[in-house]
Parts: sequence; C-alpha cells; structure tokens
Amino acid sequence: MRLFFAVVFACVSLAAVPPASADSIDGSVVQVRLPNQDITLSYIERKSGFTVELESDDGSVEGQKLFVGDGTVAIELVAHPSEGIFLQGDQYRQGDQFKKGSTIKVTPGFKKASALTAGDVYVVLPGVKFELPNN
Repeated sequence: MRLFFAVVFACVSLAAVPPASADSIDGSVVQVRLPNQDITLSYIERKSGFTVELESDDGSVEGQKLFVGDGTVAIELVAHPSEGIFLQGDQYRQGDQFKKGSTIKVTPGFKKASALTAGDVYVVLPGVKFELPNN
C-alpha cells in the first residue's frame, strides 16, 4: 500500500508542473503563458474545422481564434477556413515563427487583455515585444 501511494504521489507531482501554464481572467477568459522561446505557427485541419497552433519546445496551444499579447495588449490570431492564418490582417504561413526577442508592431484598433470576453483564449508570448502605435 505504501509503495502504491508513493508511485501515485510521484506521478501526480510530475504531472502537476506543466511547461506552459493556463489561468483564468475573471473566471471567463483562459490565459495561457507559453515559455520564453521561439513560437512556431501551424495551420491544422480538424473535424471541427481549421485551427492555428502556437508551439514552442516546451508547450503549445491551439484554437480557431486566439488572442496573443504581452499581458496588456491582445491581438487576434485567426485560422481562416480557406485562407490560412491571419494576425492583424496579415497572412502567415505554416511554419512561420514569432522569434524570441522579436517585435510585433501593433496596429490601431487592438484590444486590451482586460477587454476580452467569456470564451476568449489569451496567449502571453513572453519572448515577443509588442510595440504600440503612436497616437
């Protein structure tokens, strides 16, 4: 019995520390923080439709529509059913990357993370700088 408890405790302890973490903002928006690494974009066909996947060496997140940012800004990243991946109206291709240390120039009309609504998935990219537009 003691051996069984030790094995179960060890397995639960190992599984309880995922490389990518997820939290809820106000209990309605899911926030995922990917590791501070290069992030690769993938366009995936599922039974339920097309999705975009953000993947690093140690974590990933996938959805039809995600919001990416630095914890304050939220930019929509969408998997269009026939056109591919779009961020701020720009098309991205399979295998494109958000490189660690890179900068995304945010266009006017962006959302703030605090303005996201129930059901939204917000992905924090700690290795990417988000440059706000000049007003």
